[in-house]
Amino acid sequence: ATSQSTDEIISKTGIHWHPELKIIIKGEEIAIPANIGIGMQYAGYPQYDSMMMMTDMHTHDDSGTLHWEVMQGPVKKEDVRLVNFFAIWGKKFDKNCIFEFCNGPEGRVVIFVNGEENTEFQNYVVNDKDKIEIRYE
Repeated sequence: ATSQSTDEIISKTGIHWHPELKIIIKGEEIAIPANIGIGMQYAGYPQYDSMMMMTDMHTHDDSGTLHWEVMQGPVKKEDVRLVNFFAIWGKKFDKNCIFEFCNGPEGRVVIFVNGEENTEFQNYVVNDKDKIEIRYE
């Protein structure tokens, strides 16, 4: 068996993080619904916790605060990529598209993390208290 390199491991125990996500399409902020990832309907997802009956990453309200709770480690970079939240939400996000809005004459997708433009898009490895803003403009 190949051992995992230590730089892939973010936490050996677990995490309870609260990054913030904002999505703005052509100047209009899109609400991120409450209860994404919460409930039995998510039981088929790889990051579903049957004790808590929710996925590791979820929302409780529509404030844009994401709750990223992993009870036991190790937590790897793969576990905390931004795309994971969109997979649970069932929405498209990558360097070309946010939802059905794709790069073209109408606009382009940009992502800012803590005020700085980021080029990792869906592969961004999220940190606690990150302020993530995805814009299509």
